[in-house]
Amino acid sequence: MNRPRTLAAIVLIWAPLLVTVVTWMMWSDRLPARMATHWSGTGPADGYSSARVFWGAMLALGIVAGLAAIGSALRRGGAVGLRYLLGVTGALAGGVAGIWVATATATLADPADARLGWRLLWFVAGVAWGAVVVLVAGPAPATTPPPVPAVTPLDLGPTERAAYSTTLRAPLIIAVTFVAAVAIAVVAAAGPTALWPVVAVPVVALLLFGQVRVTADRRGLRLVAGLLGIPFKTIPLHHIAAVEVAEIDPLEWGGWGYRVTPGRSALVLRRGPGLVLHQTDGRRFAVTLNDPQTPAGLLTALLSRAG
Repeated sequence: MNRPRTLAAIVLIWAPLLVTVVTWMMWSDRLPARMATHWSGTGPADGYSSARVFWGAMLALGIVAGLAAIGSALRRGGAVGLRYLLGVTGALAGGVAGIWVATATATLADPADARLGWRLLWFVAGVAWGAVVVLVAGPAPATTPPPVPAVTPLDLGPTERAAYSTTLRAPLIIAVTFVAAVAIAVVAAAGPTALWPVVAVPVVALLLFGQVRVTADRRGLRLVAGLLGIPFKTIPLHHIAAVEVAEIDPLEWGGWGYRVTPGRSALVLRRGPGLVLHQTDGRRFAVTLNDPQTPAGLLTALLSRAG
């Protein structure tokens, strides 16, 4: 990525932190010791905490976002992955600043009966700050992809059939989605019932990506959600132009999990070896595997036999 634009994006990520500091200096003498910090909607507050502690928590999150952006820029990684991380950290920094501004202004408007109301838009605008950061960072530079390394095909006879199948498990995704589901359920049980549908988000992620079956045969490549038995990615053999075995860096593919970025998509469950399919429409698909050489050799042999 363009270094000056990357630096400008990092500066923008730190800007919401400055807003948090400046507004505290402006408002701290007028804020009560305990301020409204939680609402069940846009109406009256239903939770209070120390103004200084709450501001400190928002400040700390902003600092974490800024440091994460600097660490991402210093780390050697792909331009697409860096742009993605800068956007995420920008949204985090802006979001926590938006929460602080919305909460503080609602309290200042009426300390005895603080209401969030339209001030929720401060949080929405803060999250949208991530999009501004991405725009300033600029697009990933266009590069000419290197030639696809040759893969040794399996020795298949003219009529011989073969298939490859393996099951991928993601303990980290299982743990994270389970904890997220429990946390959301606890919050929903203690608060408004409207939050209960949100529990479906980590549950669906767990069912789809907690266990995945990968199959390669004469039909092409297929990924099936192992816990549901539902195919969610299929690439027919005649849509495959070439096959590659490569080291998969999650940041170069947009992060962990199932990622979709311009011109490519991937199922990334860890860092390490993986299978990369170059499709006839120019797109690429990658999946991390312990032994990508076997399905790569099989698909290469099938492509060669198909002519």
